[in-house]
Amino acid sequence: MRISFSILSIVVFAGGMPLGICSGQSTDASSDPAKPSPADTASIASGEVLLDSAIAAFESQDSLSANVRLQVHLLGHHLFGPGKYLQKGAGENRQIRFEMAVRGRAGKFVYTQVNDGRRLWLLEEMIDEKELRFLDLQRLREAGLLAVADISSPQLHAIGLGGLSGLMKNLQLMFRFGRAVRIEWNGMSVWAMRGVWRAEQLGQLISTPDQGDVNEYSKIVSQLPEWAPIEVGLLLDTETLFPYRFEFLRAVDSSSNKASLTPIAIMELLEVRFDAPIEEDNFDRPSNIRPTDITKEMLRQRKKQDVEHSRNTKATNLSGLPDEKLRSR
Repeated sequence: MRISFSILSIVVFAGGMPLGICSGQSTDASSDPAKPSPADTASIASGEVLLDSAIAAFESQDSLSANVRLQVHLLGHHLFGPGKYLQKGAGENRQIRFEMAVRGRAGKFVYTQVNDGRRLWLLEEMIDEKELRFLDLQRLREAGLLAVADISSPQLHAIGLGGLSGLMKNLQLMFRFGRAVRIEWNGMSVWAMRGVWRAEQLGQLISTPDQGDVNEYSKIVSQLPEWAPIEVGLLLDTETLFPYRFEFLRAVDSSSNKASLTPIAIMELLEVRFDAPIEEDNFDRPSNIRPTDITKEMLRQRKKQDVEHSRNTKATNLSGLPDEKLRSR
């Protein structure tokens, strides 16, 4: 069943990295989910502007709950199942619970993330085993790990860490969104938008000498692993800016110059409730089994990455010096 967790990483990959913890200023229109955005009067708007407003709106929410539905079609696997998202409080005291119960040919897989404000608990339940891990959030904050994005640390790709606002912020960091178009979807008025990879983020995943050329960009995207999307799609409510649907897309036929894209994963949020009371025990430790502290592992990875970055930066600077200056060194 471990392959199922690898497939679910397509969602965890963009699942609210620490950027969602950063506070942001919001306007009156975006901070109140009951108020329509000024852009609602138009049929076309900027996707980037709408995402900014949506992130600010969710940062201001005292409580939020929604049911979740996930579908994954990848590597010959078809996974599907329900879940739940809960959010309570604000800032560093924000509590989050995100859980998914996914079924496939190999059986049932349950993945639960609980952020109680002090620790992020990660529980995986498979057919024949359970594993509980946790991150000490205060130690990570002190180390500066929650102040910057690091797409090479899978444990930080937890929706439970940054919540829905972190998920949207992370998508905006990695993907460039164009215009949003107002459409009718399931009887609701929504903003529909697509995002393509930002070249600088691709450079962190795949080494390439040149990311500026369009043809080169296409080659880089074609090298992405099968679980990584080529594009992402979002549907936002036109009034609350709530994200009803996330789509992660890949090309159906990469041999065609005009290959169509199809979702390899879809996450939908349903029955949304704002400001509804949420019981405190939802944010308790999710299991009594013996946990594993992976905080030190994260800190070691960060230190190693800092050393490598410093070495690469120094090498880059030296390579740009004239020969006589290099010899003098």
